[in-house]
Amino acid sequence: MASKIDTVDFSPPIVKEKALATSHLGFDWVMVVVCVWWLGGLFLDGWAHSNIPQLETFFTPWHAVLYSGYLAVALTLLVKGVQNLRLAAANTAEASLSWVALVRKSLPGRRWMQAIPNGYALSLLGIVIFGVSGIGDMTWHIIFGIERSTEALLSPTHLGLALGCGLALSGPLRAAWRRVASSPSWRQLGPAILSLTFTFSLLTFFTSYASPLIRLSPLSATTGSPTQGITNILLFTGLMMSFVLLAVRRWRLPFGTFTFMLGLNGALMAVFSPHSLVVSFPTALLGGLAADCLYRFLEPSLEQPASVRLFAFLVPALLYIVYFLNLAIVGPLLFSGGITWTIPFWAGAPVIAGIAGFLLSYVLLPPVLPVEELKQPGK
Repeated sequence: MASKIDTVDFSPPIVKEKALATSHLGFDWVMVVVCVWWLGGLFLDGWAHSNIPQLETFFTPWHAVLYSGYLAVALTLLVKGVQNLRLAAANTAEASLSWVALVRKSLPGRRWMQAIPNGYALSLLGIVIFGVSGIGDMTWHIIFGIERSTEALLSPTHLGLALGCGLALSGPLRAAWRRVASSPSWRQLGPAILSLTFTFSLLTFFTSYASPLIRLSPLSATTGSPTQGITNILLFTGLMMSFVLLAVRRWRLPFGTFTFMLGLNGALMAVFSPHSLVVSFPTALLGGLAADCLYRFLEPSLEQPASVRLFAFLVPALLYIVYFLNLAIVGPLLFSGGITWTIPFWAGAPVIAGIAGFLLSYVLLPPVLPVEELKQPGK
């Protein structure tokens, strides 16, 4: 039987929404602003758990910032939903109703769901999950006390908070994904890039115990075996390249996207280990700048698989070349010792990170599959 290679369309799938309210760019920017408040509270709380040993209560200034940011995001989405209900009720008998009565009227048949801006349904779910987990977290602290260091990242209630926060923070990203951008500019794609950065930073926050940018295992002044350090490098590479390739798949990105994404993340992660800022921020900033230059030069896209594969290899490889150069400079100056890893470990780390990125490119852009011809009747 003859066979042939069919052309496969790798463009992002079109998702049909169930008459959800349109999400506008202006609302995405508002959501990004209140999300900064929420995420900032999260990293402040992470700093407190890592650096204040006498922390013994749920009611702290850091929790106040975290939960007030959560309420700001929830209120912003609620107000927008009520506004959309009011717009839908214009020129009808419901136009004169109060907002409480309007919401009550929208409950039968779940009509209120249609007032949620497109892309933000999961954000609403995240707000509910975070609220429930917050109550559970207060109860957990009363019963079991305050967690320390890595414990705080792995308690069940904190993981519930992470899930809820991630669903909410990624709302502007989902909204932008479902909307056609008129130009690859920061004004048009800014909310998506910021939301992408926030979600990436949330994941690196909850895996900070394995972050090579703050757990400086190649230096003599820190602990950790080379094999554990390589494992940390692979984990961070997997997280980073998943977000980088996701953005590459969907948009033509403005210059500075990866510099901002990685640089901000590198600065935020230093809350867990302030002395590591001299490594985490410069490494992430220069690695992001290298990624932006590669993106401009290689122009990776769905139509050019080879450029995607090369881009996916070079981005993490260059990031870790910068990382080890940085350690070689600041180690003797600030950490009383240089790199203690043997040459095969530190020279092979950028290569294995590049290979991990290269393999992930096949998730973004899998090879075309051979499709067998259908049997013709009578054959």
